[in-house]
Amino acid sequence: GQGSQSIGMGMDLYDSSKYAKAVWDAAEAYLSKTFGFSILDVVRNNPKELTIYFGGAAGSEYRRNLMRLTVGTGADTKPLLTQIHKRSRSYTFSHPDGLLHATQFTQPALVLVEKAAYEELLNNGYVGDGVVFAGHSLGEYAALSSVADILSIENLVEVVFLRGMVMQ
Repeated sequence: GQGSQSIGMGMDLYDSSKYAKAVWDAAEAYLSKTFGFSILDVVRNNPKELTIYFGGAAGSEYRRNLMRLTVGTGADTKPLLTQIHKRSRSYTFSHPDGLLHATQFTQPALVLVEKAAYEELLNNGYVGDGVVFAGHSLGEYAALSSVADILSIENLVEVVFLRGMVMQ
């Protein structure tokens, strides 16, 4: 759970397992293309800040995708990142202890560690039929995406990124 994150977590398995690597690489491709950041860089290097630039076609897409993140329902819906608007040139995420400790990055990273470990176990025959899995809070997302297979990697990392943004 949150608080157990550490620089480089899950990277030994990433380097040694094609199954774990596939999980991380799918998440990396999606988050990079959709929001303009590297979850692998956050986990490996724990930068204190990260600026996402909104220039060009890719940057415009990052801005649109960040602007579509909202909280509330119906008439009470409002942008999650009120600082980003149509003319914003960039947005900077920061945390004094590094972004691995910022909830919106911590949560996807932790869930990816769990999902990657599950895929390694499953694909090497260590998950038998009828095995029961559970998770608490954030762990529920990893359990649901693994055992129930109801969330793609892309949906998984986006929903926990959003969850982390709201909690942050």
